[in-house]
Amino acid sequence: MRRVITAAVVAAGLVLVAGPATAQPEPAQPAAAEPGSRSVFRTMPHDPLAVVLGSPEYPVHGDGVGDDTASLQAAIDEASRRGGENWLGNIVGGARNVEVGDGGGVVFIPEGTYRVSATINLHDSVRLVGFGQRRPTILLGPDTPGFQQGTESYVIASRRYPYDPDRPLSFGNNDTFGTGLLNLNIRIAEGNPAAVGVRFSGAQLFLMQDVDIDVGDGYAGISRNANLLQRVTVRGGEVGWQAYAATPGWQTTLLDASFEGQRDAAITLGTDAKLSIIRTRFANAPHGIRVDLPNQWQHLYVQDSIFEDISEAVVTLNDPETFPAEDEAELIQAQNQLNLLNTGVADAGALVRFTPSGRSWLGPGRSYLVDEATVGVRVEQALSDRESRSNDVLVAAHPAAPASFHRLLATDVPLPPPTESWVNIAEYAAARGVEIGTGVADDHAIFQQAINEHGTVYVPMGQYLIGDTLRLRPDSHLIGLHPRQTWLLVPDGDPAFSDPDRPKAMLETPPGGRNIVMGLGLDTAQDTPGAVQVRWRSGPRSHLADVTTQFVKWHPEDTEPGDPGTGDPGYQYRGAHKYSFWIDGGGGTFANLWSVAGWAENGLLIENTAIPSRMYEVSVEHHEHREVVLRNVRHWEFHALQTEDHIYGWRSQALELDRVRDVTFGNTVFFRVATVLGPYPQAIGIRDSADVVIRGTRGYRDVNVEHSRWGATIADVETGRRVPDLEVAYLGVGTPGRPPTPTGVRMSLDPASAGGFPGEPVTARLTVHNYGPGVIDQLAVAASVPSGWTVAGDFPVRRLRPGESAEAVLTVTLGAGPVEPHTEQVTATVSFRSRGDRLSQAQTLTVQVGGENLARGAAVTASSVLGGNVASNAVDGVVDGARWISAADDPAPTLTIDLGQSAELRLLRLYSGVAGGPQFIVRGMVVEAELAGEWQEIGRLAGNQASPADLDLGGARANRLRLVFTEPSQVDGIARVFEVEAYGRPVP
Repeated sequence: MRRVITAAVVAAGLVLVAGPATAQPEPAQPAAAEPGSRSVFRTMPHDPLAVVLGSPEYPVHGDGVGDDTASLQAAIDEASRRGGENWLGNIVGGARNVEVGDGGGVVFIPEGTYRVSATINLHDSVRLVGFGQRRPTILLGPDTPGFQQGTESYVIASRRYPYDPDRPLSFGNNDTFGTGLLNLNIRIAEGNPAAVGVRFSGAQLFLMQDVDIDVGDGYAGISRNANLLQRVTVRGGEVGWQAYAATPGWQTTLLDASFEGQRDAAITLGTDAKLSIIRTRFANAPHGIRVDLPNQWQHLYVQDSIFEDISEAVVTLNDPETFPAEDEAELIQAQNQLNLLNTGVADAGALVRFTPSGRSWLGPGRSYLVDEATVGVRVEQALSDRESRSNDVLVAAHPAAPASFHRLLATDVPLPPPTESWVNIAEYAAARGVEIGTGVADDHAIFQQAINEHGTVYVPMGQYLIGDTLRLRPDSHLIGLHPRQTWLLVPDGDPAFSDPDRPKAMLETPPGGRNIVMGLGLDTAQDTPGAVQVRWRSGPRSHLADVTTQFVKWHPEDTEPGDPGTGDPGYQYRGAHKYSFWIDGGGGTFANLWSVAGWAENGLLIENTAIPSRMYEVSVEHHEHREVVLRNVRHWEFHALQTEDHIYGWRSQALELDRVRDVTFGNTVFFRVATVLGPYPQAIGIRDSADVVIRGTRGYRDVNVEHSRWGATIADVETGRRVPDLEVAYLGVGTPGRPPTPTGVRMSLDPASAGGFPGEPVTARLTVHNYGPGVIDQLAVAASVPSGWTVAGDFPVRRLRPGESAEAVLTVTLGAGPVEPHTEQVTATVSFRSRGDRLSQAQTLTVQVGGENLARGAAVTASSVLGGNVASNAVDGVVDGARWISAADDPAPTLTIDLGQSAELRLLRLYSGVAGGPQFIVRGMVVEAELAGEWQEIGRLAGNQASPADLDLGGARANRLRLVFTEPSQVDGIARVFEVEAYGRPVP
């Protein structure tokens, strides 16, 4: 069903403003990206397909006192229902258990404060758009029930499916597209410690823009990841953003944002979040960006940003030594990838720190500008005879005053024109007696007329036939608010778009134009082999954003049995088109684009341009031969570029570069699906190009590796040279000059963790290296130890010139007392003077009193096993989870533990029995050690009634232990063991 767009001008008792027929002002150009609460949409454009909160059907209080939860949720449900009915922008409707369209819709929210008392469910592809002189606010009221426990009580949660009252709710994932929050604020009132502002998780076209989140004493502002977060401010909270991998594994871009006043960290990193952070200010928090899961690597890119008053570390990452080993270490190094560029730091701790080792890199002074910092594999002068590799931390920085940092936040993204100046195309047409959006008549002429006469044309949701190229003037703009519901369609078979040798665009901009185009879906239909969605020739101050093409996967003429059929949207089409996005001599700023018309020759062609330009969060997918092509291009930056082939796209190269100079790719994902039918020799093919820099790549999958990995990251198609490494933090081709010179101070404590016994010493080496640029002096260390402990040690020198190191051997003597396994920390604070500033950095030695638990994860065997209660459960590190249980017919149950090394053993701790059943606790056992090839008793437990039960092993040496259960339980002779812990220390 299609709805005909009419020119009604009043709805819900609200005055809806149509733009005047006069020349339009230029879009606002903010001098800096210091976001505030500026309302970007001051008036509400008329849109019959939208739902308006506060209309008679959805009455609200809007005063922050009355509860508006039900009306807000009902409005969202209705917007989703309408999108399901009209099938606009459909992707998964008709497949994946979705029987309606999944294109969502818009809910307009007028200025006001709307108190909610439960989680608001934001269905697939529904966008909330605020308007008014001030942004509307969604308020979680004080002490709201349900927001006091845990860390996942969401005020707004993005959901996977279109609205269906009979379907269980689930969170947005890799088939959720287009959801948005625009021009509104969220505030969490006091008494909601578990509250999280937004759970934002999905796949493509997600947009959070012009949003302030005041968390207060709540837990977090944002949880999870999806696509583009722009002009977002988060204040307060334990954490500003809990960042995880977006559900398909794509990048997320944070642009022109601010985080301030968090109690723990501005951003925590869970699973590999792949964040690209540009022009963002972090202030007044213990941690800037901190890893939150052990044994997890990160791909993190930060540029043109500021960190101020960060007391601990700017960036904290896991030690690479903790990562699971990769099967192909020569191609995939288990590594973090960090790029930190052109970023100001003032009054912060370490610039980069690793956990748990505590290794730290500090900048050159209290206030400095990071020219470049990288972590991970670095390939210099790739594809040449001078190619070299390294895998270390590089910090290159120079002292700079904080007052100079704010220039870093100057944005290149223009705000949309004021809504008061927008001319609504539906109202414009109706005033001239023209009905548009019928799906039958060609709407091109009235669209072009409106564009010729007015500066900004607003397109309400609906489907419009465009039978010829829409040509913008140099100062004209075309605006929609939902790219999956605002659908411009070429008439199928239109001869104007049928000559592949004469590419013709649906939308074309003029050379040097200052155009803004946003919020549109562009569909070139099926039988139009010369069609191009966009031909962009605009200049450096132009902006193309939030635009998608139709969802079509390339389909061969012949398919194999079992291949995807017509039930999977996209696969049923066959076609041959030119390009999707064609940047022809133009430039500007591009953001949140999704090029997924897979039958095109390529999804993004950029050629013949030297206009300095940037792309942010661009996805190009499903093309047969090439996803992205650059020809004769200079001075471009690509941030968070993602490509994806599909089952038939095994011939598809991710990126082709031809005659390219001064181009940077930051935080790329070149993805191959697990079902792809064949390999490809490289992700990037390059020809006659130089000064090409790739900063961070993800191009490997651990399933179907024969096909789903690239043969190399990059190859010169003329010389045959290639870089086989599939993931690199930095790769430079033909880069001028030398690599950056390291600066700052590095320090480490080795070991960072050690076992010790009461009354005995533990030693650690504290090392400081000065990279310069100047001398550091008054070098000293002060240590803080638990009561009753002592520490000795200092640096032998007080002054370090650039290139020099100093080492202090710290001897920590534990206080006397019984062996009671527990952990204590010794803090060694290194201080020094640099360029007149007194700086300090703490290193932490974790002491495991009583030694290490050497049994955890050890090889273990048992004399018998009951069912699935295997022996390894007894050494899995969980004292109240799974158990080892001996068989009922085993008269003398035993556990044998191989420690894998010779050890001095002090204490054995046994957790046994069942919860709430003391009669099943192990009553008696003998502990034996293998000494000189024979088993000898080293401890005995009798009459035991406790769990845990401790047994002194007296310092016996062994590499294997055997536990013989002489009285497994009080009632039935079966041994039930949750955990065995053996505390001691390795010995030579």
